[in-house]
Amino acid sequence: MDNLVGGIIPPQPPIEAQSDVHALKSRLEWGEPAFTILDVRDRMTYNQGHIMGAMPMPTDQLQERAVASLDKSRDIYVYGANEEETSQAAQILRSAQFVHVSELKGGLAAWKAIGGPTEGIVESRTPAGADDYNVVARIQNHLENQPKQGASTTESIQKGASNLKENIQEGASNLKEGIQKGINDIKEDINESENRS
Repeated sequence: MDNLVGGIIPPQPPIEAQSDVHALKSRLEWGEPAFTILDVRDRMTYNQGHIMGAMPMPTDQLQERAVASLDKSRDIYVYGANEEETSQAAQILRSAQFVHVSELKGGLAAWKAIGGPTEGIVESRTPAGADDYNVVARIQNHLENQPKQGASTTESIQKGASNLKENIQEGASNLKEGIQKGINDIKEDINESENRS
């Protein structure tokens, strides 16, 4: 029975020993199969700001905590304060028999540079990048970072994105008019009742 399922559902290709932030971001956005992001910087730095969903596992506790809480075959993306700390952490995990470990190149800075979602004390005070809330910009951003497909697919998605943008703007404008009309009606009602009294 196992073989049958194995034949139908192809196994995930192993993740690279080093990953680009774009690869991780697209996995996150398209809801790909389970993986874990580990932040191995110290806890205070982690609390200031980190990749959304990353688990704090400072380097000095990394091995015992990872072994206790993670499956050895899980896809793990790891990042530290710099490339050296990242690569040291990946080494610790590989020595502990974790088989799918990938160093996230550029860490948090590279992640923020492409508008990846973050959380933490400092992050909550920093205004979100325009594309955090803007679906259209995220779709276009995704397209720009994809290998070029046939023009027709790209064009149809861009056209869809542009229609979506127009619909959102039209909806917002109608809502604004509706609110304004509601306010004017209330003002008129107030004036009429004042005039009556």
